Amino acid sequence: MNLEKIKQKLIPIISRSNLCVYSIRTKKEYGEKIVEILLDTDSIDIDTLEKIHLEFLETLTDDDIDPDYFLELSSLGAERPLNTKEETIQAIGKYIYLESPKYKGTGTLISFESDIILLEINDKGRFKKIEIKFDDAKKMRTAIKF
Repeated sequence: MNLEKIKQKLIPIISRSNLCVYSIRTKKEYGEKIVEILLDTDSIDIDTLEKIHLEFLETLTDDDIDPDYFLELSSLGAERPLNTKEETIQAIGKYIYLESPKYKGTGTLISFESDIILLEINDKGRFKKIEIKFDDAKKMRTAIKF
């Protein structure tokens, strides 16, 4: 099974909806083999996703995807991981969740320069800015502010 070939078959279908592939991987969940494809979008309605899924299935053969695998197509959603510096730069101005030795919680990503994350946090009703080294951020993702 060639994941790159599967991705190349999907790209023309999703590009019509101005979408792109965030990741494609195989995984095992509850004993089931799954090809997981995540689309890079904050939101997509279920009807559009189903239409893409059905059209994509029509293009696949047993040579493309092993019959023992299920195909899972979904979006990253609003709470997407921030794993790279590029993703962190794209999240400037957004509300994020971050874990580091210095701070664990949410805040607004103000800037990212010279590998330093500037985060505005609410500390007991007072807003303050803290700096965290990118390499010290153990986990980061965009977050929803309630």
